Amino acid sequence: MNLKKLRQIRQNGQVEEARELASSYLENDPDHPQLLLETAFIYDQSDMEPQAITYYKQALENGLEDNDRRNALLSLGSSYRAVGLYENARETLEVGMSEYPDYNAFYIFFAMTLYNLGDSDLAMEILMTKLLETTDDESIQAYKKALAFYASRLDEVFN
Repeated sequence: MNLKKLRQIRQNGQVEEARELASSYLENDPDHPQLLLETAFIYDQSDMEPQAITYYKQALENGLEDNDRRNALLSLGSSYRAVGLYENARETLEVGMSEYPDYNAFYIFFAMTLYNLGDSDLAMEILMTKLLETTDDESIQAYKKALAFYASRLDEVFN
């Protein structure tokens, strides 16, 4: 099994060839967490979200660590959201935010999920907060104090 080769084929956009190679590797090592994760990425890249979800879950169940675990949680949450499984997405992204609090992408996907769940106020607050924490844009920084104040008060009217 050559995961580097498999990853390279996928990254070159040869997803059909990558799926075939991953399938042959999985016949010999069906519980290899990194292989399961790479297979999930292949299906995700092929817009085959339900299959990707299955492989993300299996990869996580088989003991991914560090960046692989982080990437699997984020991708699984994103895939759940993409297929309309918003509560699953919320739960998965909450785990990711808990385990990787400094990885801002979790918060953005979580905000998108909250929007899908009808909680647009909290979604906007999270997006605005993360924008203010991460941007170097001077025009936004000039209004940082006001934007931070309004982030949780978007519906308030001040007379």
